[in-house]
Amino acid sequence: MRAPMPRLVKDAKSGIWFFRWSLPKLHQKNLSQKTLYMSLQTRDARLAQCLVALLNLRVEAMKKIPNLDEKAIRELLEIDMERGIFRADTAEEQERGLQILESLGRVRSAPRSSPSDSAPEPRSAVSMTPKSPHFRAVADELIGEVSLTLKPSSVEKYQTTYDAFRLAIGNLFLEDITRDDIKRFKEKMLNEGKVPHTVNAHLGKLNALFEFAIKNNYVKGDNPAANHLIAHSKKTIKSRDKFYDDDLKAIYNWANYQRMAITPDYFWGPLVCLFSGMRIEECTSLELKNIKTDDGVVLMHIKDAKTPTGIRFVPVHSFLIKLGFLDYVEEVRKLGHEGLFWYLSEGAFGKLSNHNGTKKNLSRQFSKYLKDVQVKEDDNCFHSLRHTTITRWVARKVNNSTIYKLSGHTSDNSTHYDYLHDLPIKALQEAVETLDFHELLDLESFDWKPALQKVLVREARRAQTAEAKRLRATSLPRRTKF
Repeated sequence: MRAPMPRLVKDAKSGIWFFRWSLPKLHQKNLSQKTLYMSLQTRDARLAQCLVALLNLRVEAMKKIPNLDEKAIRELLEIDMERGIFRADTAEEQERGLQILESLGRVRSAPRSSPSDSAPEPRSAVSMTPKSPHFRAVADELIGEVSLTLKPSSVEKYQTTYDAFRLAIGNLFLEDITRDDIKRFKEKMLNEGKVPHTVNAHLGKLNALFEFAIKNNYVKGDNPAANHLIAHSKKTIKSRDKFYDDDLKAIYNWANYQRMAITPDYFWGPLVCLFSGMRIEECTSLELKNIKTDDGVVLMHIKDAKTPTGIRFVPVHSFLIKLGFLDYVEEVRKLGHEGLFWYLSEGAFGKLSNHNGTKKNLSRQFSKYLKDVQVKEDDNCFHSLRHTTITRWVARKVNNSTIYKLSGHTSDNSTHYDYLHDLPIKALQEAVETLDFHELLDLESFDWKPALQKVLVREARRAQTAEAKRLRATSLPRRTKF
């Protein structure tokens, strides 16, 4: 059986061969590390053996050279397999190196020079030193850049893709990542059952990373992540339908609604969104400081929005005020909380990293509720409230510019939207007041207080349980060590 080649190791995940040198103590102190790794940039075992044979030859000559840093070591380990050339300081070293190449059958077309007494002038060689950063370093840099303009939830998607790729392929130098690696990652996702449009979303983010790397001169050449998308895989989403009058009557029937509205977000969420056109996460992530008054109009300042155009002011509908919305806001303020639905951001593991977590329970509960009241269809959900509101504005002949501002949408005519500045608060209020759902629905019996009371009772019980555990822990006798 053939003996293993010293210092040759293979990365199990990527299949790329590496040169691993356990540094002599002479060099460990200078480099502050015990082992030096260098990618051989190949999956070919035969070629890797050639490279390591030459590197081993250089290592033996370097062992007694003092005061070498990592850069100097990598420069001394310079070889060029394409032309069968390696750095040699003596004729004997060059002769032995060429014999190694010949014995492994890997000498390319390079002419063999005759030994001389003086050391030959080193010919130009391709350095084995990786010229690109690791995948993770570039991913972190790109994520830092996109986080300046994207929502935290969108940034999280980039992070998820790059973490998954590293786990599957490894934290390689960018120059070592090939089209085959991207293909393997794609096949892995498909084998795990991911649908084509999800796979394409991940591939798109990998493509963005390599485009970023090429633009910043981290790598050269073609983008290995380009042209891997699955054709005709666009996610087929049925367009959301609005809620019709009979649907709304069933949804906002207090006898039904009070069974669902067991927490303040379950109570206020569907009402606030119906009378404002807000997205669910825009509502559930509101803070008390976002409720403001300007020119006598009570406003909700939406800051944590899906898009830059989503950052906007939306007046509070007079009927929400009549139902006690501002009274609820004041009660939460008295309790000393910052969030309108403060309890949503305090999970088992502390504060949520982004507001998406605040919407999940309400979204699921509302879909379940739609089934309970026999309104649920394949094309409706909580987001249908937004469709319902915007459709009602159109029916009440609110102009498009005002609808864009209230809904946080961008005009199809971007030039028109660029010239559109903040509208007067009174104009926005007039548009909001055209929403006349309260004339269709019987909302007089709606009471928000029981929902708040249930949350307060729940929190009090949790506080008692936590205190009881603390007291038990402090009352236990300490063990004495002998």
